Amino acid sequence: MVMKKQEKTTVTGYINRNNQKNLGCLNIPGTDNNSLLYQMQCQLCKHSYESNGTDIFERKCPNCQNGRK
Repeated sequence: MVMKKQEKTTVTGYINRNNQKNLGCLNIPGTDNNSLLYQMQCQLCKHSYESNGTDIFERKCPNCQNGRK
């Protein structure tokens, strides 16, 4: 059985399962404990928004996927 190496969600360029791309860390404290904010961009509608690093893996676009704002 071959296992795919899991990518780190906080690496610039990571695209999550909802087609949201991590554009990089903003070095601004997030709302989760010990979290930083990251710039995200929807690969469907190109909307950009901020996300806690801890939420990148599950984020949905607030513009076209009814994700959290």
